[in-house]
Amino acid sequence: MKQISILIFGVLFFISGAFAQNTSGIITYERTKEWIKLNDKLPWLSEEEKERSERVWGSNRKWAVPYSLHFNGDKSVYFEPERENEYGYSWKKEEYVIIRDYGKNESADVIETLNKKYVVEDVPMYKWKIHNEIKEVAGYLCMKAETYNPVLDQKVYAWFTDQIPVNGGPEGYYGLPGMILELDFDDGTVMVTATKVDISSTTVDLPYPKKSKTKKISREELNEKLAKYIEKSKETQRNPYWTIRY
Repeated sequence: MKQISILIFGVLFFISGAFAQNTSGIITYERTKEWIKLNDKLPWLSEEEKERSERVWGSNRKWAVPYSLHFNGDKSVYFEPERENEYGYSWKKEEYVIIRDYGKNESADVIETLNKKYVVEDVPMYKWKIHNEIKEVAGYLCMKAETYNPVLDQKVYAWFTDQIPVNGGPEGYYGLPGMILELDFDDGTVMVTATKVDISSTTVDLPYPKKSKTKKISREELNEKLAKYIEKSKETQRNPYWTIRY
């Protein structure tokens, strides 16, 4: 049975790669972070403090931000589009642009974190376990897969569809036989869900960021910096997730 599952996965992946070259589109996602669940991960907080925090946050416990994924075949750009709040002011945000060429296995991710802006040119590797579960996301039938992020100690669930034959997705996650339309980090602590899918019969614009002053860094080195920051923050009982991306 296991051999059959592996064979099916391989066939799907081959078919996905064959058709991906002609697939273009724009997917709009909503990234939602739930602060109460993040607080639950801070070991120094007592149950009383967690309950107090939950009362304080109340209905404002979730923070939602829109993102866009533009893709042409094996290439994609994932970013937070410019937007205004209800008072007409622009939001100030840290730069986070994920640029991928899945065919060449290359990246040029621009990540602003720890008060510095980095460009990361090596692609991460994910080990996926596919589950026998399906659900609908943004009108597409999706299958569930699971991986793990050791830097943030996150269990990550992805819902992908072979109806969009591109092995990409939001937040830089990829490597499944179809587009990822939803990510679930640690049972809903952070959710990234597709709200609109526009498949195009023509090539779409890939909005690469303007060149700016960045420091090249390997993904391994960046992960080490993040891991050290998390460790030191927890030692001094500071919440690291106010500063870094969870």
